[in-house]
Amino acid sequence: MKKGICCFLFAILLSVQYLMPAKAADAEKEFEDIIEEQLRRTVHYYNEDSFSVIDAYGMQGQVTKIVTPDDPQTSENEEEVEEYSSHIGIVFLELEQKRDSLFIFKKEDFFYYDFDNHEFLTASNVLGNESIREFFDLYAGDIEKRITAFSQFLLLFFLSFIITIPLIIMIFHNGGLSKY
Repeated sequence: MKKGICCFLFAILLSVQYLMPAKAADAEKEFEDIIEEQLRRTVHYYNEDSFSVIDAYGMQGQVTKIVTPDDPQTSENEEEVEEYSSHIGIVFLELEQKRDSLFIFKKEDFFYYDFDNHEFLTASNVLGNESIREFFDLYAGDIEKRITAFSQFLLLFFLSFIITIPLIIMIFHNGGLSKY
C-alpha cells in the first residue's frame, strides 16, 4: 500500500513539473508576440518573424518618465517627472530588415518593456537602474547593422553591370574602321 501511495505522489510531482514549464513557455511565447508586434510597428523594413533573442534580463526596478515636458518659451521649469517601481524586462535581439525584396540587413538592438503597465520604454526611462546599465554595457559594443553576405554579393553583381555592359557593347558594336 505504501508503495502505491509513493508511486502516486511521485506521478503527481512529475506531472506538476511538466505543467510548470508549459506555463513559462506560454508566457515566453506571449512576450515574443508582443515584441513581434512592436517590431512591425516601429522598425522600418522589418522582415516579419525574423527576430531572435540573444539575451534577456528581467528585474524589479525604477522607471522614470517625463509626464509634462518643459516649455522652452517660458523661464520657469514646468517639467514633471514620475518615478515608480515596476517589473522591467530588457531584451537584446537580432532582427532582419529587408529592402526592395532583395537586400537583407542584420541589426542588433535593445528593447525595454514594463510588464506591470504593458508598455515599451526607452533607454532613458530605465538606465538609472544599475543592473540594467550593466546589462546594456555588456552588449553595447555589439550593436550594429550590417548587410548579409548574399546581399553584398548581389549588390556587387548589379554594380558590375555598370562597367561590363558598356564594355561589351563597345567591343561587339564596333564592326571595324569606318570606310570614309
